[in-house]
Parts: sequence; C-alpha cells; structure tokens
Amino acid sequence: MKKLLLLGFILFSIGAQAQTYTCGTIDDGSMMKRLEKNKAVIRNSLSLRDDSLEWFFIPIEFHIVSKSDGTGGVDENSILDELAHVNDNYSGFKMKFYLADQFNYIKSNSLYSDPGGTFGVSKIKSNKKKYPNAVNLFLVNDIGSGGSPGQVLGYYTPGLDVVVIRKTQFGINNQTASHELGHFFSLQHPFYGWDADPYDPAKHGNPVKIKTIKYGNQTIQIELMDKSNCEVAADRLCDTPPDYNFGITDPEQDCKLNGPILDYNHDTIVTMENNYMGYFFGCGQYEFTPMQIAAMRADYSSSDRDFLHVGIVPDTAKIDPATFNIVFPSDKEKTEFYDYVDLDWDDMPNATNYIVTISPASQPQNAKKYFVTESHLLLTDLEKNKKYKWYVRPYSNAYTAVPKLGGYTFRSGDWTVGTYDLSDIKELNIYPNPVKNNEVYLSSNHEIKNAVLEIYSLSGSLVKKMNIDIYKGKNKLNLTHSNFEEGLYNFIIKSSDHNYIRKVFIEK
Repeated sequence: MKKLLLLGFILFSIGAQAQTYTCGTIDDGSMMKRLEKNKAVIRNSLSLRDDSLEWFFIPIEFHIVSKSDGTGGVDENSILDELAHVNDNYSGFKMKFYLADQFNYIKSNSLYSDPGGTFGVSKIKSNKKKYPNAVNLFLVNDIGSGGSPGQVLGYYTPGLDVVVIRKTQFGINNQTASHELGHFFSLQHPFYGWDADPYDPAKHGNPVKIKTIKYGNQTIQIELMDKSNCEVAADRLCDTPPDYNFGITDPEQDCKLNGPILDYNHDTIVTMENNYMGYFFGCGQYEFTPMQIAAMRADYSSSDRDFLHVGIVPDTAKIDPATFNIVFPSDKEKTEFYDYVDLDWDDMPNATNYIVTISPASQPQNAKKYFVTESHLLLTDLEKNKKYKWYVRPYSNAYTAVPKLGGYTFRSGDWTVGTYDLSDIKELNIYPNPVKNNEVYLSSNHEIKNAVLEIYSLSGSLVKKMNIDIYKGKNKLNLTHSNFEEGLYNFIIKSSDHNYIRKVFIEK
C-alpha cells in the first residue's frame, strides 16, 4: 500500500515556535468538488450567510495514540484545553464540537510514529469504525516515515475522512486543530497552488510574471487582486484575497506582509494575514471569512455529513470553578488510614465528569489520573504516612474550559483499613468470597437499617450504589443485573454509626 503522505507541503504552526513543517493535507480532488457543491448551496441559500443561524452541534471523538506499551500518549487535560480553544474559535458562527464519547485509547507503535503507513492506516480504519457518527481525530507522536520527528503537524485526509495531528499541538492554544478542522469541512488553503512553491520575487517576479502555477499534476490559476478570477483561482472563495504563501517566507513572522508585492496586473496585493487557513505567525486573533464560514456550514449541512446529524443537543451550560469546594480531606489534613482515603468534594453544577490527578507532593512526575462521574474518589493504594497533592478537573461533553482546580495537600495515615476490619469481623461478613454468578450474601449478628452499600473498583471508581436493610442472620444482596468485570472490589456498607469495609473478589 502506498503512503498517504506522498507530497511534503510547508506548514507553520500558527502561534507556535518559528519552524517549518510538512503538511499532509492533500486534496485528491474530492475536497474541491465538495467546496464547489457548497458554494452552489450558498448562492441559493441566504440562511447560510445569516447571522441569526441555528447552532450546529458536532460530535468529535479523540483517539489517544500511545506506544504499544501504553506510554507516550497525550494528556487528556490537553485535549480538554484544545477542545475549549477550538470551540472559542468556532462558536462565533454557531458551530460547536462536543465529546462523542470519552477518549479512545490505541496502543500501537506503527500508528504512534507513522499513521500514513500501511499498519497505521489499518489502525485508523478499524478505530474509526467504532465511532461512525463523529469527526474522528487521531493524536499521534509523529507523522510520516523517513522524516525527522515533528516535520508534519497535522493533516486531513479525504480518503479516510479523518484528522491526524501531532500531540505536541494540543494544549498550547495554537490554531493547528482549527486549521485542520477547516479542511475537514471542505476549506482549502487561501494560497492553494503555492503550497510547494512559495512566492519568491527572484523566481516569480514583482510584479508577478506568471498567470498559473503547477501543483502536483494540476495547473492552478493565480488569484488577482481585482477578483476577476477569484471563483476559479486558488481556494475559489472571493472574500479571501490573494495569498501566494507569503507567510511561510515572512522573516519577522510578525503577521505582516513584507511588501509592496504586485500581482500580474500590477495591482498591490493586500492579503489577509490572520486567516485561519493561512500560514502567518503572530496574528493574535485569527478569523475565518464569511464565505469560509458559509462553506463550512454548508458542508456540515450536506448529505456528505449526514453521519454527524445525530439529533443530540448537548448541554452547553458553563461550569463555574468557584463552586469547587473540598469536603475531605481538608487541606493539610492527615487521614486515619493510608489504604482507605475517600477524596470528596461538593457536586459542581453542570459537571458530569471529573479528572482527579494525585501525586506524591514532592514527585509531580509520578501523578496518576482517575476518571469519575461522581464527586468523590476512593483511594486504596496510597503509601503509609506520605504527603500527597491532588487536583480536580470538572467537565461535561460540551464544556471543557475549566482548568485543574485545587492543588490541596494531605498526608496519608499510619493505619491500614485491615486493622479496622478486625474489630467488626464477627459483626458482618460477606460471602462467598470469591463471588460467583453475582450471588452475594451478608451475615450479620444484628440489624442495620437504612444502610448504603457502595462497591468500588480498586482504581477508586464507584461501580454500584444501593440502599439496603440488613437483618440479623443471612441476607441476600440483589446484584443480578450488575455488570461487573472480574477482579477485586471494595464493598463498603455505611450505616448511621459505623462503616464496614470488605475486599471481595468477583468472578465472571
């Protein structure tokens, strides 16, 4: 199988360090055909150019690609940061991306370092099938084989209809993701045709002395300032002025065209340096033009994008970081146990998910992340008498703008919960252990009314919660409809005056 990345075009990481990269976005002809279809729709639909537009909600799935041993994947916090940044860039024209699902994890050396190769493409295809109703965006370490690391920032490939971006481009508030998603929705570079041959006055003249430029096996008309050929030249959108890939050769990288530069008709070129689809650096606020916006909205509305029209209107309500309040442990508190620490904080309105990050206070590089849907996390694997620091990041599938909160510390206790268990072992027992066929019994020597059973995985995630009454003698727990994976769990029974903790192994 041939590589996807057959051509190396030059791309800047807008707003990042000054360095050139090769761009993998190569139009096989289908992008331009879609753009022309979208332009025809725009001409016949004033609503696509109306500021009072309806919101388009776009499901997006992020694929975190790591090495085969599971290391090297992008931090989920960087994805949430970038999603918030992209939504800031697109929300002005009522297009909003939301998480189609939680992150998809792929362990593959080939996809990690060479997504355009045979094995990388195979992995992309198989994982895209899992999410047929979303924009699929793969975050990799490197793109293309044979080149030095970091040459390619990202690309959209129309053949696979996916976006691939280097992980280093996330979490730094640059425009690579917004740029590549523009390609996904049919936009071309405004300098289309000049990709591999940026303007050079010594070669192309000033005034420019050529009317066309070679691009692969195509001959592309060079756009003129008077707009006489804007419908058929370059990106074929008339409100993006001529750009002969000026940004790539701007020595100051200060978002200013070094000129004057005259086109073939001797008209002075006034380009749009701060266009999302161009390559100028340092522009601060970038923009899409009205026709680019209309083209993207038309593309989303087209039958080619029916798979994105899933009928979901996500909750876009903001999450107020001021509502974060820790319950336990308080800052600098020492807990009683070291293998039973239930981090607890108040529910945050509109938050449906939390990322909890905890590390030894002196070793932040050894942080662990936990993903929970309730406002607490049970930890059973801490070390004895050790200082820890923890953070909480709230988010929902459509609002990811709140950063990590907290940074509080606590010290784990000196006692093991096993010591605590010995005092009440005769009061309450759970059997059989291991549990088979979800048949669980409690044996108690007294009655416990209005108790709560919480079952946690060893990673601290709450798996099941139920209200129970326990009578003296034998009691059967109804876990018939529970879907447990095989493994060890913490069963915690909470009553008004006591907590009972048991480790139970569940067999499938």
